[in-house]
Amino acid sequence: MTTANFLNPLNSTKLIFMDRFFNEMIELYNSNKFPKVLLLNGKKGVGKFTLVLHFLNYIFTKNEIKPYNLKDKIINTESLFYNQLLSQTNQDVLFIKAEENKNIKIEDIRNLKSILSRTSLSNNPRFVVIDEIEFVNENSMNALLKPLEEPSNNNFFILINNQQADLIKTISSRCLKSNIFLNSQEKKMIINYLLENNNIEDLIGFNSNLTPGLFLQFNEIYLKLNVNSNDKILSKITKFLNQYKKNKSKILISLTLYSIDQYFFKLVQSNEEKLDLLLSLKNDINKNINDFIYFNLNINSVLNSIEVKLNNV
Repeated sequence: MTTANFLNPLNSTKLIFMDRFFNEMIELYNSNKFPKVLLLNGKKGVGKFTLVLHFLNYIFTKNEIKPYNLKDKIINTESLFYNQLLSQTNQDVLFIKAEENKNIKIEDIRNLKSILSRTSLSNNPRFVVIDEIEFVNENSMNALLKPLEEPSNNNFFILINNQQADLIKTISSRCLKSNIFLNSQEKKMIINYLLENNNIEDLIGFNSNLTPGLFLQFNEIYLKLNVNSNDKILSKITKFLNQYKKNKSKILISLTLYSIDQYFFKLVQSNEEKLDLLLSLKNDINKNINDFIYFNLNINSVLNSIEVKLNNV
């Protein structure tokens, strides 16, 4: 399996270090206490979507010949349900996610309302999974309120908040909330597992600030752009911003800001007497990046400005 394929949560067939959250969801469901609207909060890449996929596979393969492996927390890739998810043909699970650099579309919410207004062809529960719920805007939120407030007995919502933007308060007030997190050791062990079991080379090095999902995405960018962990910071920023100019991918900006943060963190450790200066320079460079995105500035002028600041380090 290539790294790119593994970035797809559907291919995360083994659940690692999520037992406490997984077991809680199962217990609620089996005792008929599962909330109509569940909000999963946590950093992007911590494994919330993977957790949901395993939960759904557990529920919908109970009566299959090849059910979910509850003991080892492994999805049976030969199950009918799993393959329906892969082919997007399952009628009992609906997924909505924000497109790259865009909010969740109101058309998606309207289509969802239309589907929910119709009786399910099966007697199964119906789950609506909305990923990156933080990117729902006011218009989409207003369209979503009625289904959230008045779900039918058989409809359940699972909302995933990756905490990349402020969540609209009217959402959180209508949900049972669960905070999903990993400690540093768990993150390290998951990343090592992913590297070893998928034959992926570690190009950036473990950092406890990175979730496993972000680590994989950043590592993949390093591979595709031929970036080395020992490259100078200006070289990294140049490659990331030039690529962003081409495809406008938000993950490239996240990686740029992460790289800047790590660069200055190391400088501060060895130059504590320059703490104020270094933090000021870091903030100025971050502002250059944000202005570049917001105002669509000329990339060469932005890079020149950053280079001048780095020369003052």
